Amino acid sequence: MRMKVFTFIYIVVLVLWGMSTTSCNDPRTYDHYESVSVKGWERNDTLTFNLPRQWEGNYKLSLGLRASQTFPYRSVSLIVESTIINYKHKKKQEKVIRDTVHCEIITDKGMLAGQDGISNTEIRQHIASFQLNRNDSLHITIHHVMSRNSIPGISDIGLRLQRR
Repeated sequence: MRMKVFTFIYIVVLVLWGMSTTSCNDPRTYDHYESVSVKGWERNDTLTFNLPRQWEGNYKLSLGLRASQTFPYRSVSLIVESTIINYKHKKKQEKVIRDTVHCEIITDKGMLAGQDGISNTEIRQHIASFQLNRNDSLHITIHHVMSRNSIPGISDIGLRLQRR
């Protein structure tokens, strides 16, 4: 009887150990999309993302963009302003990084670039890689800088933060 109990406990511990070593290997710490009007994303419509505090380490920030065939240009230019917020000794310190990102939406052949969906495409563009300290958080704003005030065909803009 005693041998059966030890064997059972041994098997349970072995299964739990095996499950814990194979699960949760996804490096994403943040992945979120904000919707914009498909009829037209206005130039003054700034999208805001507040990323929660992160563990220290190296991170990769990517922009996700969902667009349809009604997009009137081949590419879109976006201003991405990232503010890294750190609280040291109860004092707030901010570091601002501003990037201009150009995303190709329509290829030279007139097809949507990126991963095809049913009625639109998803384009992922690397923005930046950086080091974060423990408890750093991010405040990121995105707006377009196209010649038209309103650009149709973009449905969602998102951010993905991955630990490297």
